[in-house]
Amino acid sequence: MPPLPDGHQHYVELPLLAHQLSVSSCGIYGKELARAVLAFKNKQRYFLRTVFAPYLAAVINASSIPQPGQVPTLIVPVPSSLKAVGQRGYSPVLSILQQGMRNGLYSEQLVCRSVLHYRVRSAFGGAQKLKSGSARRGSGKHFVAERAPVSGAPIILIDDVLTTGSTLRHAAMACHEAGYDVTLAVVLALTKPPNQEPEQ
Repeated sequence: MPPLPDGHQHYVELPLLAHQLSVSSCGIYGKELARAVLAFKNKQRYFLRTVFAPYLAAVINASSIPQPGQVPTLIVPVPSSLKAVGQRGYSPVLSILQQGMRNGLYSEQLVCRSVLHYRVRSAFGGAQKLKSGSARRGSGKHFVAERAPVSGAPIILIDDVLTTGSTLRHAAMACHEAGYDVTLAVVLALTKPPNQEPEQ
């Protein structure tokens, strides 16, 4: 496994739950990582899933908390919009997780499952990065989650890039409303706060 990076931790506020969602990342969004993520997402460089898979798996394995009684923890990808999937031909986050599963990179207690889905009215919405911060925060509920098999079933949310935290906030609330316990989130890349110098 590749070494885990230091200091790549963030927290997303969940005001309705009076709780913070811990988010771990594989790296800081900038330089080579930013170019690789954009090439994978927008230029059909599908082979990069094999590059990202070990790093994502390492962070997920290191961050996950073993559950009592061998209860599996679900690894849940935040879905791409139908519009994005139609343009790319694949869902980036899901494809990385599936590659990691095929390569046996995850512990036995971790199971990948797509329980989150876009609501019909949001399915063809534009990319989050093209929206202002206020538009992201006020855009309503994007997702609906399948009901948890048992109340409090633990899940880890997985996304590609954390910018404002709005997408993860909506995803976490949808999962909570469906009866899951969202233990943490993991992203490929974390954007730096506005008061820090961006990487070129």
